[in-house]
Amino acid sequence: MSVLLSLVVVVLVIHRLQSLPGTWPIHYHFAEAGGDIVLNCSLKAEKIIWKLPGKDCSEGSKQQKALRLHKVKNRCGGLYTCANVHNQNQNHSLYLLIEGHSPLSFSCTVDSYTSPDLRCSLTEELSRPSLIRVKSNRSNMDQEWTEMKIPKDGDHLFKFNVSLPGFCPFEEQVDPITVYVEFMSKSHEYIKGHKSFYLRDIVVPRAPEIVVTKEQIIWSNPWTHHPSFFPMQFQLSATFRNNTDVNLTTEEQKYRVKDVTRFSVRCRDRHKASEWSAWTTSQI
Repeated sequence: MSVLLSLVVVVLVIHRLQSLPGTWPIHYHFAEAGGDIVLNCSLKAEKIIWKLPGKDCSEGSKQQKALRLHKVKNRCGGLYTCANVHNQNQNHSLYLLIEGHSPLSFSCTVDSYTSPDLRCSLTEELSRPSLIRVKSNRSNMDQEWTEMKIPKDGDHLFKFNVSLPGFCPFEEQVDPITVYVEFMSKSHEYIKGHKSFYLRDIVVPRAPEIVVTKEQIIWSNPWTHHPSFFPMQFQLSATFRNNTDVNLTTEEQKYRVKDVTRFSVRCRDRHKASEWSAWTTSQI
């Protein structure tokens, strides 16, 4: 029975040490694994005591306002609370995050020059569950952080959207957009990264939509909101009943349907030669 009780205690301690906060902590500090750091208690009380994530996370006194951590271990990341010895309701908490590898790797695209949202994705798999927060900055207009939780199960690479502050679709972009991403794992590992770019360099249009009539195949221009400002180029691939294939690039948005069995189309910016969209395919 004593062995079983010990195992239960160990499991509870590990769970407490590796718990993930519900939101990004307001007060937090960073430390390198194996490095030293001093955490300061902001209470005015003369006598305080610290509550630590683990018993061996501090070699010094836990009753001084300056808590000294020497050769910080990964397991010592987490919640630190200093409290008034005579009134435990008077307390101050902060998180200690252990800095991991940097920079955090991610990529972003936008589906048109008039879209106020970036579509981004991490380009590396990170531990789950975890917290992530993102924001963008352009022309000295800073955005508030947006927080998200990366669930334990989900896509291999986490995807997220970032809105652009003060976005105007027809203004000339003089300064680059900078996207900031910060990550916190269940074990309190902290990784950050940022990237700067111009919209014209990351445009990837959405795929066209295909409509088949009795006489022709018609496809949409994803930028129909202002096609004269942002004309598109289309690439077609058609397979005929006699098993011949036709591939061509055009600015038209229709093609004869006679004897076509399979038809695909994709698009890109005509002037900038952006990346091609995904293919849209229709069996005729």
